Amino acid sequence: MPYEPLFEKVLLSQSSFLVKEEHFSSFDIAWHVHPEFELTYISQGEGKITVGDYISEFDGPKLLLIGPNLPHSWYGSKEPERKVLAKQIVIQFPPDFLGDDFFENPAFREIRELLDKSYRGLLFHDSETHELSGRIARVLQMNEFERIIELLNLLHSLATQRNYTELSSIGYSEQLNSGESVRLNTIYAFILDNFKTDLDLKTVAGIASMTPQAFSRYFKERTKRTYISFLNEVRIGYACRLLTEQSMTISQICYESGYSNLSNFNRQFKKIKSLTPSQYARGIKNN
Repeated sequence: MPYEPLFEKVLLSQSSFLVKEEHFSSFDIAWHVHPEFELTYISQGEGKITVGDYISEFDGPKLLLIGPNLPHSWYGSKEPERKVLAKQIVIQFPPDFLGDDFFENPAFREIRELLDKSYRGLLFHDSETHELSGRIARVLQMNEFERIIELLNLLHSLATQRNYTELSSIGYSEQLNSGESVRLNTIYAFILDNFKTDLDLKTVAGIASMTPQAFSRYFKERTKRTYISFLNEVRIGYACRLLTEQSMTISQICYESGYSNLSNFNRQFKKIKSLTPSQYARGIKNN
C-alpha cells in the first residue's frame, strides 16, 4: 500500500512566518509535507528521523532545514519504558515570505543557495547546532520585525558556515541547485529527465560537449562521485519515493526506475541504502 505523506496546513495568521515551541512525551510526528521551508531545532528527545529517502536514528540536539514539499517525520521509541520528554522549536516560512524575488538580490546569494540545497533536507553538524541553539530560542520572545531580521541572520550564519550534510538523494527530491555551474546544472537536468532510460556515458558526455573520458574526469572532480554512482543514486532515490508513495510491486518499481534487471536493482539498492527494497518498505510501514 502507498504511504503518501499527510498535508500539513501551516497557519501563518497575520505573521509572515510561524515560530512555535512544542513539547511531547516522545516524538510522534507523522510522515507529512508542506509548501513552507522549515527550520527545526530539536533540543531534547530520541528516535528516528526520516527525510525523503534518508532514515537515521537520533539522540540529543539536532538542527535541520527542510525544503518545501519534502516529506519528513520523526518518531520516538515505541517502548514505554524508554519514553523521553521531547522538545523542539520550529520556524516555518513560505518561499515568498519577503516577496517573490527577495532572495535574488546578490546580497542574499549564499542564503539562496542554502535554501536550494534544503530541498533535499539539511542536517547541521553538532558544533553549528550548539552555537545557534540560544539564538533560535530567543526568536520566540521577539516581535515580528525582530523575528524577520533574526531569521535572516540565522540563515546567513548557516549558509556561510556550510557545516551540514545533505540528506535525501537528488533522485528523490528532483530539485536542482542554482549554485552549481550552468554546465553541471544542464547535466543534472538531463539525467533527471532521462534516468528511466538506458542512459549511457557517451550520451551524457555528448550533452556536455565532451568526450566520455573527459566527461568522466570532469564529473568526478565536480561531484566527488562517478557518473554511474550518481545515476544509481538518482534511480534508487526515485525508487524509494515509489516504494513510499505508490502501490507498485518491487519488479514494477525496478523497471520504472530505469533498471532492466531485478537482481542488479536489488544489488544497487542495498549498496546505497544498506537495505533491500523489501526491508526499506517494511521500515517505512513500521514507522
